[in-house]
Amino acid sequence: MGKYNIQALHLQTKIRGQLFVNILVNLAITACYIIQSILLAWIVAQLFIQKKTDISIPLIMLIAVVILRSFFLWIAEIASQKTAQATKQELRKKLLTRLFELGPSITLRKETGDIQTIIINGVEALESYYSRYIPAIIGAFLGSGGVLIILVVVDWPSAILLSIFVIAFPVIDRLWMRWQMPEISGVFAAMGAFGNYMLDSLQGIIILKAFGVSGQRRKRLAERTENLKHVSMETIKVTLMRTGLTSLITFSGIALVIVINSYRVTIGDITPLALLIFLFLAREAFRPLDRLEKEFSITWAANGAIPPMVEFLNMDILVNNPTQPVTLPQHYPIEFKHVNFTYPNSNEPALNELCFTIKEHETVALVGVSGSGKTTITNLLQRFFDVDNGEIFIGDIDIRNMLLDDLHSLISVVSQDIFLFHGTIAENLRLAKPDASEQELHHVATAARIDGFIEKLPQGYETMVGERGANLSGGQRQRIAIARALLKNSPILILDEATSNLDPENEKAIQESLNTLTQGRTTLIIAHRLSTIQHVNQILVFENGKLVEQGSPSELAQYSAIYARLLSLESQTL
Repeated sequence: MGKYNIQALHLQTKIRGQLFVNILVNLAITACYIIQSILLAWIVAQLFIQKKTDISIPLIMLIAVVILRSFFLWIAEIASQKTAQATKQELRKKLLTRLFELGPSITLRKETGDIQTIIINGVEALESYYSRYIPAIIGAFLGSGGVLIILVVVDWPSAILLSIFVIAFPVIDRLWMRWQMPEISGVFAAMGAFGNYMLDSLQGIIILKAFGVSGQRRKRLAERTENLKHVSMETIKVTLMRTGLTSLITFSGIALVIVINSYRVTIGDITPLALLIFLFLAREAFRPLDRLEKEFSITWAANGAIPPMVEFLNMDILVNNPTQPVTLPQHYPIEFKHVNFTYPNSNEPALNELCFTIKEHETVALVGVSGSGKTTITNLLQRFFDVDNGEIFIGDIDIRNMLLDDLHSLISVVSQDIFLFHGTIAENLRLAKPDASEQELHHVATAARIDGFIEKLPQGYETMVGERGANLSGGQRQRIAIARALLKNSPILILDEATSNLDPENEKAIQESLNTLTQGRTTLIIAHRLSTIQHVNQILVFENGKLVEQGSPSELAQYSAIYARLLSLESQTL
């Protein structure tokens, strides 16, 4: 499997146990084939050599073996499916656990399509590897070896001759694959590239249409489709040539042994019964190898899937829970002390020697041009990333000493980029409080001025919002997000221009709700429209990751050069 060891995925004992059962059942099937071949040789010998007509005993035994083999085939399929399901469950559990451990920082290190390919296509590839290929490879070793041992007892010279071809089968097959593998090993990568580009195209289809470039995008997508087709056809070509090669080895070995043994029967060197046993059992020596050859294509997908999967599981977690967490504070002022931070894969610092304090229950606006560090501050406060230097306190506790779940329970967020999950309105609201009652949902929806709209819907709160809330307007999505934050009822509130998608008529009403919401809470408002923050206690003005000005709205309007310039620019755009 190359330098990436499949054991790095650490399968649990449960899967190993099911895999062991799967292997045992497949060995039982091989044993049935062996017994069936011996019984057939016995029946033919009695009919045509010994001229006996009463073959009831071997015939009954043969029927019993065939029925037993059919039963084991049924059990093998069940065992294979159970192994596959257990493998998928375990791998996806590991991958999804790792995904949530890595947190939002993963999006800076991997594209969404790549992650999707790992979790979906990668798991599907390894599911077949564990449920079919591993039983096949062990069955080939033990099954073919068992047949050869029986043939040694019957006639050791013929067994040795046949064993040469049996050994040549996997050896030549392996050499062939090592020679051809570089040409066909890119199937998984090509599939991932195609899936990634397709996902981007689907997510941005409105933009593509709006700019009239859907034709260009379709052309590039067709090029990736053609590349995937080319790589897939190369795989098929190698597979067909490989099948022909292994079939030549199989039939050449069987034919040579039968021809030689037929001559040996004429000179009395071996008995006709021994010839018949070789006639039927020689094929069984190759049957487990044939199954392995049919399943070998699984390793191509696994070879492509394992490296990115192992890399994903081995990615460093940028934010970890503390080894000795502390209890949460009783008061919630926020303090940044000499905070420095640079995003991964970036050389430019996002924050530089940042120091400020927000008192408990105070409402503070973060102001500055795009890229000045406002969103970075809220990301660090939620510990999506850890600071490079400095400290962030809530109360008198460094947030790095809090459990991440405890920290996040203190903070509610209403962002400008609203995300609603595919599901009902009620389900999206209950993300903030899974056990919320219907009355609580109505209360927060009323406060967010969305209750009247919801009640008019045919299914009310059980109305499906569509993917990313596609069935709702931007303003409706934003008001649901406000209601969700109200339902969480956390002591710290982050508002990222929470009224940006509302029409003027509703904006004033929602702003009044937000003013009520911020009372009794420590609130950070990322402000793009300065007209919406005249009620705040203080404004922090940022530029290039530094705090350059701070004060009340009236103070900054009078004495601040940068804030005054921002006000002037805003008034010119109105």
